[in-house]
Amino acid sequence: MARARATMPVPRTRFGAVARPDRAPKVTYSVIGICVVMYLLQWLTGGVVTERLWYAPLHTSSWAFEPWRMLTSALLHSPSSAMHIFFNMVALWLFGRVVEPAVGAWRYGLLLLLSAFGGSVAVLFLTPATTPTVGASGAVFGLFGAMFILLRSSGAQTGGLLVLIAINVAVSLLVPNISWQGHLGGLLTGLLCALVIARVPRGPHRSLWQGLGLAAVAAALVVLTGFGVPLVSPL
Repeated sequence: MARARATMPVPRTRFGAVARPDRAPKVTYSVIGICVVMYLLQWLTGGVVTERLWYAPLHTSSWAFEPWRMLTSALLHSPSSAMHIFFNMVALWLFGRVVEPAVGAWRYGLLLLLSAFGGSVAVLFLTPATTPTVGASGAVFGLFGAMFILLRSSGAQTGGLLVLIAINVAVSLLVPNISWQGHLGGLLTGLLCALVIARVPRGPHRSLWQGLGLAAVAAALVVLTGFGVPLVSPL
């Protein structure tokens, strides 16, 4: 009996994650916690942390090269607007607790990371060189895109989600001081990452191929960044 139990296949979700319905979405909670701590540090340091970690295209140019800001900026939020971090964290909580169990912690973590990176790549190409950006919105829009792909792959209805995405895109375009560029880049990257996760066929090496696919997305973003660096002008 013990041997039979030991050889039973581990139940997995449609997307390859170990099925643990009672497990808390630890990555989601961790990211929310880090963002809240960083927001407090932004307040306590009077803008020092913000200026050290925000991202503008000039930070990846021939004049300055601090590419880590493309990721660290996603952990910051506007100190002048508590609603900025509030809405991002609520969206991260609502969507993260669904997406993380479906795809598993490591896939989900890479999805967030790459979506944030993709948002910054779009900022690099589409935003004035000296315009700073902060916020987890790129990662959140990546979750929107990922949720759409996962629902479609599961045969579920996506009409309500499309309406939500359309509303958020409209707000990004119409409301001043919102980085629609970062939102767009995050959304497209999230769609691409979720396609990689969802479309890899089931099999003994599925996780490996998913990981390689996500690594390819990361490599593509790095290459795009390399192309964008010489295009940035401070004038």
